[in-house]
Amino acid sequence: MAQPRASTDEENAPLLDDPQSNPEQSTFKSIFSPSRPLTLLEKVLGGLAVLLLLLASIFIGLFAGAEGLLKKERGKHGHGGDIEYVTTTKTSYATTTQYSATSTSNPSPTGKPGHNVCLTPECVILSSSIIQSLNQSIDPCDDFYEFATGGWAASHSIPADRGLYGAFNEVNDNNKKILIKVLDSIPSEKPKKDASSDERNLAKLKAVYQSCIDIEHLNDVGRKPLTELTDHIVDIFGEFDVDSVSSDFLDQSAEWKGTYDESYVLPVELAAAAEQGEQLRNAKKAGGVKWEVPKSSATEVQEFNTYRPNDEREKRITKALAWLHSRGVQGLVNFEIEGDAGGEDSQVQSLWLYQAFGGLPSKEYYEEKPILDLYQSVIAGILTDIAEHTSIRQKKDKRDLLEDLETAVVLGEEDAQGLIKELVDLAEEEDWPWPWPGDDRKGDGDNHGGKHDDNRHSREPTSERMEKLAAKVVQFERELMRAGADPEYLFNPHFAYNPYETKTVSKMLPFLDIPTYLSTFAPRVFPTNITVTHPPYLKSVTNLIGKTPDHVLSGYFVTRLALTYAGALGPKVTIRQEKKRLDDVLKGIKKGTEENRQDVCLNWVDDIVGFIAGREFVREAFSPEAKAEGEHIIRSIVKAFHEKLPHIPWMDAESAKAAQKKAEAIIPKVGYPLYPNTTNPESLSAWYGRLDIKEHDFFGNVLGSTLLEESRTWQGLGKRRNRDSWEMYPQTVNAYYSPPDGEIVFPAGILQPPFYSQAWPAHLRYGAFGAVAAHELTHAFDNSGSQYDEKGRLRDWWTKQTVKDFEERAQCVAKQYSKFYVYDADGKKVYVNGNLTNGEDIADSGLAQAFIAWQNSISLSTTKTSEERLPGLDFSDEQLFFLAFARVWAQLIRPATAVSRVRTDPHSPPYWRATGTLKNLDAFHKAWGCKSGSPMNPPKKDQCELW
Repeated sequence: MAQPRASTDEENAPLLDDPQSNPEQSTFKSIFSPSRPLTLLEKVLGGLAVLLLLLASIFIGLFAGAEGLLKKERGKHGHGGDIEYVTTTKTSYATTTQYSATSTSNPSPTGKPGHNVCLTPECVILSSSIIQSLNQSIDPCDDFYEFATGGWAASHSIPADRGLYGAFNEVNDNNKKILIKVLDSIPSEKPKKDASSDERNLAKLKAVYQSCIDIEHLNDVGRKPLTELTDHIVDIFGEFDVDSVSSDFLDQSAEWKGTYDESYVLPVELAAAAEQGEQLRNAKKAGGVKWEVPKSSATEVQEFNTYRPNDEREKRITKALAWLHSRGVQGLVNFEIEGDAGGEDSQVQSLWLYQAFGGLPSKEYYEEKPILDLYQSVIAGILTDIAEHTSIRQKKDKRDLLEDLETAVVLGEEDAQGLIKELVDLAEEEDWPWPWPGDDRKGDGDNHGGKHDDNRHSREPTSERMEKLAAKVVQFERELMRAGADPEYLFNPHFAYNPYETKTVSKMLPFLDIPTYLSTFAPRVFPTNITVTHPPYLKSVTNLIGKTPDHVLSGYFVTRLALTYAGALGPKVTIRQEKKRLDDVLKGIKKGTEENRQDVCLNWVDDIVGFIAGREFVREAFSPEAKAEGEHIIRSIVKAFHEKLPHIPWMDAESAKAAQKKAEAIIPKVGYPLYPNTTNPESLSAWYGRLDIKEHDFFGNVLGSTLLEESRTWQGLGKRRNRDSWEMYPQTVNAYYSPPDGEIVFPAGILQPPFYSQAWPAHLRYGAFGAVAAHELTHAFDNSGSQYDEKGRLRDWWTKQTVKDFEERAQCVAKQYSKFYVYDADGKKVYVNGNLTNGEDIADSGLAQAFIAWQNSISLSTTKTSEERLPGLDFSDEQLFFLAFARVWAQLIRPATAVSRVRTDPHSPPYWRATGTLKNLDAFHKAWGCKSGSPMNPPKKDQCELW
């Protein structure tokens, strides 16, 4: 393969050097070193020839340069005229936490770059990547997204098992490759007794992955680890596998029975409802959604006198719930430990009480008949498998008469008489465990016959009993979901903040002994208050439990346990297959599609030993210098925003001062957490010290990790949160702003190309990573984050006039984005809900702050690194800034996925996240010379500016 020619800026060698040519026959050598004296005429003619050659070269060069500039002008503007690059501080703001592909348009070249070209390997690779991403046949002022990412889209495709693929997925896949490389390099031998903390940590990391990837062993182990847990819940609460009862309690399965078949396709509306619930749940912690403030947040305490359980049942329910909750299994009611956002100190971890969540994604699914039919069959399959193999049933039913009689012979006469008496007593009972002559009952507990002569009734086949029980369990869950609040209320911090004294909550939940329940988790501080997210739910669940038989409750508990831990079983285990059958339909995955086991196991590695994996990722792909540089970029953006606040025209002085105070309080976190300290193997060893990892016990590893995390969470109750802790692992490709915590967080996983490289010129670092940082910062001042003060408390800290002016400008953004759209499979437009995406759109406009911060860094810089150009890219620094921004939004998406997301995702589609942001940004218009009225520079009346 030919080597690339050196840069012409520094090239001294001739362009062509033919080794076959004879230097003695060179024309120039003949002229300047003649073998004989030249005549006067020859000298004159030779001089004229050289002069004409030089003049021709000059004119040709001038003509080519002029033609090139003219073409660039036309490609850039579509008209004649001068190009002027102006640095501006005018910016428009839109908040967002998630990044996707954006629209592109053709760049306007700025002429031949100067001699300060970045020729490091990183810059050459980056330059090549940018060039390949471009579609230079498009005018940047028409469609900047297509200009910036069209080449990328043409060279990529969506994997068969995904609904979309973009820059974020590329980074995530590359991060996984780094972790696989780390895992492969870890020795398989167990660490010695004198092994270092690092060696012990790495051994745990390897063992978790190996225990997960060995599916043959998992399949051989089978269901046993799970049935040991279901046996325990049955011991605590009571059996679910009982003889059929005549009552039709909660059995409404005739309503949906038989409505599901394999041609069923999940309605887009259902998928949207599930996505919305998940987004709102995340938004409570990370902002990005405008929460409506209720007129009155006070909720009356209701008396609960309808149902009073007996003490014995209360103890069994309390013990069962505590045992399940300590293992991460949700049921009936759910307790969580969260910051007290409505209190005086949002960092104090308080106890919150939520409604139950079921095996289906949202309450809307419980009204979809085909889904209920499928769900019932899945639960019936799970319960049947457990009932047929549980040791409880085996101990009860699987006695062998011959073995008992042999035992009687072996025993002495006295003992034998006692055994015979026991057998006679059993024979007189209905629970006689062996078949009588002429009776079809089987020794495994199944009964395929009718009643026999002495009126003993036969047991139905296990599958029939479990089918009936599954119908009751599904209806029970359905009633629980109906009693709960909708997500927009449940996760709204204003509606959901209802603190009561613990003794009051105990009265509201008479079936649960709260002091006994709490003692299971051994919190160091007994909570005086409990925040109830939806008080009416407590009365509903109390009354529902009052009319529910124990065997149905037991079936519900066992089902919740099985669905929670099914993923820790082998792929061929029946319970796992039943769960996957449900998941495939809910996710729209084609039947028979095999899972990517490597991805599955890497996700489990994160869940179980994520910080150890994070340390290894940081060692391979991140540096202290990158961390320091990332923090510097964030601080410079915060500073730029802080300085701009007093000059915001719609914000009065009082509100601007309060906003500056909040900006000063923002805590930036980059790379990795310090609790546990990701850089310290001893800290990680202590963090996972109580976690016993075994290479051949994946289920035990999952269970042990869950127990440890639940215990760790409960130990924080009543204490202030450690500010060095994070919500994400270092290898995560994401970023977030936490309103109650007042912090913006950027894991090392996202500080990778195309978002960041320390080796890049400053304009590219600010254009890509700076945009992410500014996005999260702007969330602190969007229509959600603005409801939290500088201490992370839910407070009104703006004046009423400022709030009104903010809302007017936020609505401008909402109306603008509501005109944007995606296409469905039939080519029809489906429009963005600008109110849903408003917070994220406002955050995206934080790009303006990143641009100002970069410009400020140039004026303060003592070096010329910020002026470095990339080889082969004839664009200005300003233009490359915006190219870097647009590149991170490159994405391909299937129509069905696009429609589903546009209806539920609080982030606008990537195309509009890029183009919508840039349409409102004057600095972009000037950098690319986009005339007013062009697609990327609409008339001022159609633009929105907030921050």
